Amino acid sequence: MPELTVKTIKGNKYLYLRDRVKVNLKSLPLQIYVGRLEKVDPEDILPKRSKLQTLRLTTYLDYRLEHYSFTALDRTQASDLETLRYFYGLFEEFYPDESERYVDALYLRYVQGTTAIEGNTIGLREAQELLEHNISPAGKRMDEVYEILNFINLRRYLEEYSGDITEKLIRKIHEILMNEVLRNPGEYRNIQVGIEQVDYAPPPAILVPEEMRALTGWYRQNNGHLNPFELAVLLHTKFEMIHPLVDGNGRVGRALMNLVLERAGYPTLYLGLEHRSAYLDALTKADDGDYRPIIETLYAIYREQHGRIAEEVRQKLSGGNSRIQEENARIIRQFVELKKKA
Repeated sequence: MPELTVKTIKGNKYLYLRDRVKVNLKSLPLQIYVGRLEKVDPEDILPKRSKLQTLRLTTYLDYRLEHYSFTALDRTQASDLETLRYFYGLFEEFYPDESERYVDALYLRYVQGTTAIEGNTIGLREAQELLEHNISPAGKRMDEVYEILNFINLRRYLEEYSGDITEKLIRKIHEILMNEVLRNPGEYRNIQVGIEQVDYAPPPAILVPEEMRALTGWYRQNNGHLNPFELAVLLHTKFEMIHPLVDGNGRVGRALMNLVLERAGYPTLYLGLEHRSAYLDALTKADDGDYRPIIETLYAIYREQHGRIAEEVRQKLSGGNSRIQEENARIIRQFVELKKKA
């Protein structure tokens, strides 16, 4: 919360506007010089408040960009991504009701899209009726209905789960998502499988446990160091290359990706039929260890989906959010009191 403070230097009183910005687990101090106290007028204060908001963002970005490494995104892309995360956090803080509706709308699109990519024919409106009102669409197979409904249980489970990403969790996600759809969900495959429309042969079934141990080890090693967006995409992609399950690999992999994103304070990424071709083409490149295409492809989709958040929140805050107005009034009152004591 911004506050005015006075420094006395050689008998002269200098006015500063101070605040803090939370970045990761740190609270970083911010300070803007306002002027000599006796020469400052109330109308001089609020323009400094705007400069303080800019300083908050630049301080936040500088810390985030220095704290995390990037393997594919350049600094401009990384800055855009972190700016999106910053304003998404403000959106949740200043507009909680709108933010909750936005999150729910994203989840609906994510659920319908992630199942549609795998051949489910339930449309967006039908999925909404099913998820929100338990109304099954006419003419659809029961396995398609369960594929949608199972995400309700997955969401509840992950909201309560605070542990790390482990093999046990991955198998639990599969068990929930493939309930009433697949026999023995939650078990690794014991047969050879392929990835539809991708010219790639996953490792033999006998190697799956070893590959999955290596994957979760890679995640633990890179968590906290690699930027969370790239970490999420790479975890998803490496999982798909192993393809450890008989069926449902895509849904589980995308659930893992969004779990990492959401835990790190980013909005959900959703993929639908319109993204399927570009998505699978980029996944194919990962066969040769080239992860840049899938990172850049999903980044472009992500920016298209959520890029407006930063601009809309920025405009709302500059237009006079009620909380901002209250803080501005409080700062002016504080200034008046400081003037009286001078």
